[in-house]
Amino acid sequence: MRTPLPLPARRQPRGRCLVAIVAAAAIAVAPMTAAAASAAPPPAAADSGATDLGVEVLPAGDGWASWTGTTSPERVPREAEPVTGGASAAPADVYVVDTWQELRDALAGAPGGSQNDARYNQVPRIVYVTGTIDPWLRSDGTRITCEAIASQVTVPGAGTPFSMDDYIAAFGPGVDPSGPLEQARVAAAALQATMTLQHIGSNVTLVGVGDDARVVGASLRIRDAHNVIVRNLTLSDAYDCFPQWDAGDAGGNWNSAYDNLSVWTSTSVWVDHSTFDDGDHAAESLPTVYGRPFEVHDGLLDITHGSDLVTMSWNWFQHHDKTDIIGSSDSRTQDRGQHRVTQHHNRWTDIGQRGPRVRFGDVHVYNNLYEQTAATTAASTGEHPFFQYFWGAGKESSIVAESNAIELVDPASVSRVIAGWGGTELRATDTLVDGEQVDVLAAYNATASVPLSSAVRWHPAAAYPYTLDLVQDVAAIVRAGAGAGILESGTPGAARAPGAFTVSDDDGRDTGLRDGTYRILADLWWGQNATVVKLYENGTLIAAQRLDAATPTAQHVAFDIAGRGDGTYDYRVVALNPYGESVSRTHTVRVTDAAPGRGVLSATGVRTGDLTVTADLWWGTNATEYVLYQDGVEIDRQSLIAATPDAQHVVTRIGTLPPGTYTFSAVLSNAAGSTAAAPVTVTIR
Repeated sequence: MRTPLPLPARRQPRGRCLVAIVAAAAIAVAPMTAAAASAAPPPAAADSGATDLGVEVLPAGDGWASWTGTTSPERVPREAEPVTGGASAAPADVYVVDTWQELRDALAGAPGGSQNDARYNQVPRIVYVTGTIDPWLRSDGTRITCEAIASQVTVPGAGTPFSMDDYIAAFGPGVDPSGPLEQARVAAAALQATMTLQHIGSNVTLVGVGDDARVVGASLRIRDAHNVIVRNLTLSDAYDCFPQWDAGDAGGNWNSAYDNLSVWTSTSVWVDHSTFDDGDHAAESLPTVYGRPFEVHDGLLDITHGSDLVTMSWNWFQHHDKTDIIGSSDSRTQDRGQHRVTQHHNRWTDIGQRGPRVRFGDVHVYNNLYEQTAATTAASTGEHPFFQYFWGAGKESSIVAESNAIELVDPASVSRVIAGWGGTELRATDTLVDGEQVDVLAAYNATASVPLSSAVRWHPAAAYPYTLDLVQDVAAIVRAGAGAGILESGTPGAARAPGAFTVSDDDGRDTGLRDGTYRILADLWWGQNATVVKLYENGTLIAAQRLDAATPTAQHVAFDIAGRGDGTYDYRVVALNPYGESVSRTHTVRVTDAAPGRGVLSATGVRTGDLTVTADLWWGTNATEYVLYQDGVEIDRQSLIAATPDAQHVVTRIGTLPPGTYTFSAVLSNAAGSTAAAPVTVTIR
């Protein structure tokens, strides 16, 4: 009944370690030594044309996402500012990912983090995506199937595994499914959601690197978030194994649960230079069930649940039916004043509808290209033409469409460029249809039962500055510039993933003691430069630094370590730039002298009756505290200044004691531990 998901070409796995804690130290970039330079030919200099998209922010005045002011998703006020995404991320919160689990960990901020961790995480993060990420692909190269998910669900009362084939056979046109099979379908859908749906939280930049960065078979959802950037990614085939049959939807339709990208209750979002498509499950490939296409997709990019202040620029939407809806439902009156969206320089190829359909929002649509090819005709049937409309004026919406280019396979369908869905206003100016200026609003109103007014309630120029390209140039400009893989992404300081750093330490060089205070030194003598280095101690990330990449210059990094107790510490450095990561060999440091050396106690004044106890530390790590005991009872405590390898000298004046025998003992301590001095016994006569 369904086509299996595609199996992408396998890529060589690369090591990753995704943990996030913050720490930093000073960095220095050193010139390459003569010995290193002579070892081999110098590495290729970086491609100066590449741009690090991870640190780029939304240009000033670029649509609603650049707006500053109050927005109120779900009627909760929030102050919005122009989108910067994760540009301010600390070095520890920069990731390069090429597997589904790595992506989930990066968005959650910790390995194995939950969806709520990702949803509510507000720590600025930059996540670079390389290659193809696919949640259906197991680590051993085999694939999860819809049937495998369904088999985990038992039909209530029947005791048999759920099957969509059984579900389809049990119902039919005009019948809304119910009962145990529908309950099982819902349960199977929930299992799929845990596997393929991923939330994105606030202050995130998610970018693809190169021209092949893809997320396939997954649904990404920006939820309850603000300040998010998604760029240079192909988001493909958010495939629903278990769509729901709705007999009352326009005579019956299969409805799916997943968008390639959705924006829920989120504000200040920029989606740019990305490609959205149905992958191997294009509309014409879907079987017909109950007389309707067995639809396994929902939207390509939907903006709902009171989301606001979104700019969609230079994206390519390919051959999809319900492409882009803005607004959840007519009944959500709390969305009034929300759903402000700008769409410019996007390419819409062979879409069926929703380019966009709007509820409540003030939406600016300018300099976009809408094109149809033979694929639009191929996806149509006699009773159900694939193309329905581009701009849908829904309840209380206000669309301003300026200088857009439209290419139709059927010129007679110009009256369907606009559709009314309960809206009252829409302004469309300077629209080019098949190379000719056409008043598409007049074409719609000529046959509409309820015409739309061109007197809109708002003006884009009052919200942000913008400049229109000449409409006759739009098609060429957009075809040349829209979609993923157009931007030269990466970093100007390197051309591929960094080389591996060599790790060393300077423990004992200052005092001759392995005292737990030292520096971990990392040097890159050969290979492409890194932009971030992360230091792991015994498998835990403890520090990270940014570097200026300037291949073929050598790179040198120092991490200050202090307060380590006696023991063994394994260090490795993970170096990354937008293209990938490298991992150093493990370097081991053995700390043997962290606790204070053993002090020497002495007593004077026994015969005179004026007793003084002295503690001297002649060798070893200094102490920061001294405690003296008389017969096991503390009688003196002093703070000391540590200045290893200097000696330490402490004096306690006891004074006069009654005749008898007394034992004095002392303990010298620092942060790493305590060391007892040999006791001294005195007899007072």
